[in-house]
Amino acid sequence: MSPEVATTDTAHAVAVSGAIPRAGGHWLLGNAREMSGRAHRFPAEAGWRQGGLAPLRVLHKRFLAVTHPDYARQILVTRHDRYQRSSHNRNLGLLLGDGLLSTDGDLWLKRRRQILPAFRIDTLRRALGPVLAATNDLLARWETETRNGRDILLTADMQRLTLAVIGRALLSTDVNGNDALRFGQAVRDGQVLIRRRNTSAWNAPMWIPTRGNRRLREARAALDTYLDPYLQSRRTDVDSEKPITDMLDALLQARDPDTGEALPHDALRDETKTLFLAGFETTATALIWALYMLARHSEAADRLYDELDQVLGGNPPAYEDLERLTWTQQIVQETLRLYPPVYNLGRQCVTEDELGDHTVRPGTVLLISIFGIHRAAAWWPQPELFDPDRFAPGRDWPRNAYLPFAVGKHVCIGASFAINEMVAVLALIGQRFRFSLTDDRPVGEIPRITLAPEREIPLRLTPR
Repeated sequence: MSPEVATTDTAHAVAVSGAIPRAGGHWLLGNAREMSGRAHRFPAEAGWRQGGLAPLRVLHKRFLAVTHPDYARQILVTRHDRYQRSSHNRNLGLLLGDGLLSTDGDLWLKRRRQILPAFRIDTLRRALGPVLAATNDLLARWETETRNGRDILLTADMQRLTLAVIGRALLSTDVNGNDALRFGQAVRDGQVLIRRRNTSAWNAPMWIPTRGNRRLREARAALDTYLDPYLQSRRTDVDSEKPITDMLDALLQARDPDTGEALPHDALRDETKTLFLAGFETTATALIWALYMLARHSEAADRLYDELDQVLGGNPPAYEDLERLTWTQQIVQETLRLYPPVYNLGRQCVTEDELGDHTVRPGTVLLISIFGIHRAAAWWPQPELFDPDRFAPGRDWPRNAYLPFAVGKHVCIGASFAINEMVAVLALIGQRFRFSLTDDRPVGEIPRITLAPEREIPLRLTPR
């Protein structure tokens, strides 16, 4: 057991012994009702009650919910060779093709090694420009809205912003116009359809022309149709001596470390779609929750304004400034703890293993509840409280119990890009506006592909 958890809540931290108990619930439906609309909370609560490992059943599908950070680390890090990504990830391939999010094994490793240089510090430094440009465009529109006495719709605007950021950072293009709107809608539709496949009792093979299968093929075709012209035009102008201007340039210049080969067209398209998906919805969701938390917690917001004034002095953040914005960084960290966009991770056991005193058989699907680990009182005092001071410099906090970007070999390749983007966006917004809620009702979470707000969040902006 790790030092971080050895002295915490014994009822949760000590592994239960003996055989894994049977899943409860309805004789036919199992836990389908409890999981419907609560796919983030129900596995968490079940794991808390049963020592960090709890059986679930949805119709005929059986899972083990994991809420103990030591078990999660074993699955993802120390014995990762005994587990593989589950069908949840493989289903993403129906939309994204063979990208990093949907593959495993040798193909995944080859792609990861080839793409990793595209996320070097020089690429991250360069990507700050698109973040600032897209955010300033949003702020200009917000200034018009506030002059006209209108509130802003937080969910819609953060989705529009992060789509613009990834479009500029990845392709050096403005994602607007009808084609781009169709692209964004295809991304959202595709995510909804994939989640339905992940939660359905049975899915028709893709060759059967069901309504859902047709819509999924249409969403994939829309993504491919939008991206192909960019990829084709750039591939004809690849020059290893040419300065890299965006992430697509970096992908085009990426070479297999063993063979020296470039990414073939299909692979390039699949990874570009994957980066769009990963860089769009998850970051938008995190920014929505961060701004919502600041609107609810005026003291935290005031500390943000003060830090921005002292560190930036009215200037836009340079890359070196991001690390100096410690309170802003803490806001991002605490938001990702409370509202991890990816709330569950699925893994399938391929070689028998022991979790605590439990034997895990091959074929068992484990649902690692990131939400449950992040909100367990065993690791986090007052876990439901928004408290960015948990992550203050020098503060001791349970690092094994914090995994918003996963851990181990599948840790998110774009984690640094996402953190930098969120800090820069909060910095620019906080320099220009104070924000407050126009509706004091609490906003609950709804588990879609990401952990989204259950309703739109209107904000009232006041120029600073």
